[in-house]
Amino acid sequence: MALELQSVLVDGDTAAVELKANASAKNGYPFKNEYCWVCRFEGEKIVEVRAYLDSALVNKVLEENE
Repeated sequence: MALELQSVLVDGDTAAVELKANASAKNGYPFKNEYCWVCRFEGEKIVEVRAYLDSALVNKVLEENE
């Protein structure tokens, strides 16, 4: 699965990154998900990430493609 970068917003040591996924599960079920990662940096290293996504979709795909 490849993630497509939509936008990046940076404020000090924090970045908000919007991404989209357009893939298919093993059973052919479409996996179109959108993400927002809020990342905090110390220097060049990410030290904290909060990820927001459609977790119900992830659960459905995992249950149907074990």
